[in-house]
Amino acid sequence: MPQPSPGVVRWHHTFETDWSGDPAIYFWVVLTNEASKRENLKQSTDAFTNLIQQRVDLLNDWGLIPYFHFRSESEQAVLQDEVYK
Repeated sequence: MPQPSPGVVRWHHTFETDWSGDPAIYFWVVLTNEASKRENLKQSTDAFTNLIQQRVDLLNDWGLIPYFHFRSESEQAVLQDEVYK
C-alpha cells in the first residue's frame, strides 16, 4: 500500500464496531522513529489523518467513525503487535 504522508512506514485499516457498538474504521499506522519524536509527532499524525479525511468523508458517506492509532517502528519492533503488521 502506498505511503500517504511523510514518516509513514506502513498502515492498514480494519472495519469493526467501536466501544458503543457503532460501525467504525480503525487505522493502524507505523511511523518512522524520526516522525515519532515528540517534536515531530503532531505534524506526522496530523498529516496522515488530514489526508484520509480530505479524500473520503468516512462518517457522512460511509457511516463509519474513524479511529487512528500510531506507533513508532522501534515500539512495534518490541511489542510485535499483529494489528500493526
